[in-house]
Amino acid sequence: MSTRRWIRWVVVVMSAGAVAVPVVQFLVKQGLDRAEKITSIGFGLLGSVGLVASWLTTRPGRKPETAGGAKSLAPGCLLHLREDGQPPLVEQVDPLDLGVKSAIDTDDHARDLPPYVSRTGDENLEWAIAEGGIVLLHGRAAAGKSRSAFEAIRRLRPTHRLLVPAEPGALRELVEAGYPISDAVVWLDDLERFLTPGGVDQALLQRLCPSGRADVVLVATIRDEELSRLDHAATRGRDGAELAAGMDEAAAKLVAQIRGRRRIPVGQHLTDQERTAAETTGDDRIAAALAAEVGFAEYLAAGPAMMRRWSIGDGPMFEVGQALISAGVDCRRAGYTVPVSRDILAKLYRPYLSPAWRHRADLPTIGEGLAWACERVLGANSCLLPHESDTYTASDYLLDRTTTGQGPLATTPVPDHVWTTLLAIATARQAANIGVQAYTPRPDVAEQAWRTAADTGHPGAMFYLGVLFSGRGEEQEAERWYRRAADAGETVAMSNLGVLLAGRGEEQEAERWYRRAADAGNAGAMNNLGVLFSGRGEEQEAERWYRRAADAGETEAMSNLGVLLAGRGEEQEAEQWFRRAADAGNAGAMNNLGVLLAGRGEEQEAEQWYRRAADAGDTEAMFNLGVRFATKRGDGREAERWYRRAADAGETEAMNNLGVLLAGRGEEQEAEQWFRRAADTGNTRAMNNLGILLAERDDGEQTRR
Repeated sequence: MSTRRWIRWVVVVMSAGAVAVPVVQFLVKQGLDRAEKITSIGFGLLGSVGLVASWLTTRPGRKPETAGGAKSLAPGCLLHLREDGQPPLVEQVDPLDLGVKSAIDTDDHARDLPPYVSRTGDENLEWAIAEGGIVLLHGRAAAGKSRSAFEAIRRLRPTHRLLVPAEPGALRELVEAGYPISDAVVWLDDLERFLTPGGVDQALLQRLCPSGRADVVLVATIRDEELSRLDHAATRGRDGAELAAGMDEAAAKLVAQIRGRRRIPVGQHLTDQERTAAETTGDDRIAAALAAEVGFAEYLAAGPAMMRRWSIGDGPMFEVGQALISAGVDCRRAGYTVPVSRDILAKLYRPYLSPAWRHRADLPTIGEGLAWACERVLGANSCLLPHESDTYTASDYLLDRTTTGQGPLATTPVPDHVWTTLLAIATARQAANIGVQAYTPRPDVAEQAWRTAADTGHPGAMFYLGVLFSGRGEEQEAERWYRRAADAGETVAMSNLGVLLAGRGEEQEAERWYRRAADAGNAGAMNNLGVLFSGRGEEQEAERWYRRAADAGETEAMSNLGVLLAGRGEEQEAEQWFRRAADAGNAGAMNNLGVLLAGRGEEQEAEQWYRRAADAGDTEAMFNLGVRFATKRGDGREAERWYRRAADAGETEAMNNLGVLLAGRGEEQEAEQWFRRAADTGNTRAMNNLGILLAERDDGEQTRR
């Protein structure tokens, strides 16, 4: 939550009189005495809501930026280095090494890749690469994201160095070691892998690509499902009720900043314009893909054929090969992102065999099964990809289809023996990632994984444990883990520790932790400082911190700054900040913008923003839509629908208003239930309304007697 609670006061003042209408209907039959109580219910119901400044809670963060190290390449940070140990130029790299998928062979093709077919997003992609900064290509697995990205950098930046981070923290290590990053392309295939504590965040992005600098570009790809998850996380409430929101929040904020021409969709199917371009290539593989009933690039990559190889077959070789592939897919579903060794697959695969085959002694060997699973399908790609040191990973395509409900594992959770086996071999970083993936389906596994990582000194795992215990209401244990993570340099833990301390009135120490995190570049802590100073009435200092956070891309600070400016009458600039935050996906800012516009009489656009915010899950926007339909439209049914949505999401004012609306229709029994629910949360208006309802019921019974 944020200081955006001022909104309800604005909306309520506009609507207090009209909301009294259903109360009149509820009470008018009882005569003038009851009319005197209308004010108590109607205006008391809404008119007393004031300005509230709330603390932001879970903000994934990062290690502080420290100076140090010689200006040299840190060992193990980058992949695909030249023999001299330096990054290659773009033109020196094979696209297949960067995740571009091989194509099917339909005739006798000596080359692996067919001619590139221009996509409709190429113009925006080239613009973004020329401008520098970050650009994000998104689509389904095997939609052609990596191919489009590679062809663009090869056209525009062939002689720039290509930096391919080996792990999430590699870029930060390079920057902190003083390694000069200039005239470079940073390749971030599967961006979500890098959006972990200590990985890529807004502060690191600002250091790599400060405003006005075009010589460094970060080219990232992400699957649509992952992007949708992060977009959802960006619009969720900031009340710390969901652990996943805390873990995803920094990643969501960074992704939310990549908008407009920098966020480029790559479709599974070609547009008419793209098909026309494809038809001119004269390549028989492309011609076959155009005639296929599946996605263009996925056909070229043999994706559907790989799914058939994994899913359909019989005999001992198929049974063993399928089981090994399934074990590999589940390793990735469990968050184990590095290649898996032959020995581990040998431990995992047998429970995936059909029951009739599971205990047979005449099965093919593991080596034979792996050879079958690694055979290229239609001359293109294989279900299991072999790596050095006899290790393997499951195909991106199979993982993508599994997570979207297709294939042999579509309805099957990751089994216990996979979690146990992987945790036994995982490094601290891998264990922390396993915990993140396990949290929703297996919170017990998540806690075990994070404790394992934390015990070996992983600050991100300490932070996750702090959020976990905070969500359970175990404040003392949460504080212990936040302090351990903060002492290890995890800036989000510093900020969350400040939130915890401020919540129990220890503002002085809270401010110290906020400042430490803010000095390390944590924009969420800057915003929290703004909230802290705003609560003290130090408006000038609050504005300074809000502006610093907003300039660093913190959308909650943009919204809070808009609230501050609107509160002193500077509506034009307030609107600008609300729009910036809303365009980046901040649901609270959408709601605030709706309030601002409604206050100017621009009702149509105001409703559009309310609806956008409500669709993103903002309960205040749902409440405001309920008030709008009850007062401006006189549409009780639609008002009820929005009040119910908000009330079901825990919005106590909506519970209270729903009770008033129902009481006005004579549905006193359900009205009482909603008044009681709101009253149980401490809502004084609901307490008052419940008292009136019960008192009038007693009066009625006495009158009848």
